[in-house]
Amino acid sequence: MKLSENAKIVIVRLSALGDVCHAMSVVTAIQTRYPKAEITWITGKLEADLVSMMPGINIVRYQKSSGLKGMLAIRKQFRHKKFDVLLHMQWSSRASLLTRMLKANVRVGFAKSHSREKQHWFVNTLAPEPRGRHVLDTLMSMAEAIDVTPEPPRWQLSVPKRQTNLSSSYVIINPCGSKVSKNWTLEGYRKLIDYLLSQNENVVLTGGPTPVEIEFVNAIAKGYPVENLVGKTSITELTSVIQGAKLIISPDTGPAHIATVVGTPMVGLYALSNPERTGPYYNQSSVVSVYQELAEKEYGKSLADIPWASTVHDPDAMTHISLDSVLEKVRLALLNSANE
Repeated sequence: MKLSENAKIVIVRLSALGDVCHAMSVVTAIQTRYPKAEITWITGKLEADLVSMMPGINIVRYQKSSGLKGMLAIRKQFRHKKFDVLLHMQWSSRASLLTRMLKANVRVGFAKSHSREKQHWFVNTLAPEPRGRHVLDTLMSMAEAIDVTPEPPRWQLSVPKRQTNLSSSYVIINPCGSKVSKNWTLEGYRKLIDYLLSQNENVVLTGGPTPVEIEFVNAIAKGYPVENLVGKTSITELTSVIQGAKLIISPDTGPAHIATVVGTPMVGLYALSNPERTGPYYNQSSVVSVYQELAEKEYGKSLADIPWASTVHDPDAMTHISLDSVLEKVRLALLNSANE
């Protein structure tokens, strides 16, 4: 379906940071295909700070805690506007309900094979089958539905210069995921710091402002000469810090995908989800993963017979990641960095 060059496009993708990072590459492809299009993106408050670094996007912030009241406010805001196309990029009943606050001629959802939470009930056009198995490929199928030719993902961001007093060369450890079950071990992180310091690397710790995260990272940092930025950076500042790093080590969480956006090498720690589906798009070879062995044990099937989006539910899954496997990937990443 080809759009007019001045098409009005609205995108609904509320969260989370990692998925918004994937969606940003899709929007970049749409902007390349339709440079004169008017693009509105409805997203979460935190995610909006990330999207704000993209050019040419009208950003509408929706706070999930505002519930129906916030949705009605959006309906009022756009009561006199009709979009040519709405791209429903999120699998959630909340996002689906929000799309009904907007007027659009065409409402595009995921292919039926990838529809969840009855998303297909809220759209009138389905995207083609994704060309790849990564979440980003699934999101890119939305762009294909409006005549955007698939291309390798790329991002266009204007990242503000960091204002921190960091050294010119440093390695980031981002210890925490969105859930405690995504965190590697305290002992593992501390031994990782031991190794990095033995290699004369400056270590920076990053993360969010939750009390649980701050407590865990403070325990990791105790006694070490590291720069602890946990809870001290905005999303734009964090993006700048990640852009300036030679390497980031992180579980499956937003900063890991921000690294892909800004081109920073990363070592990903995976146990709960399949890194081929949710891992760093351009850094699969640097992932340390125990997902396959744990998934096959939990489901009693080979990986090929387990539904693609299946996750591991063992709360101690991340403890199966060995220190040696992490250090091996970190050594290789640092060597590659030195050779560039």
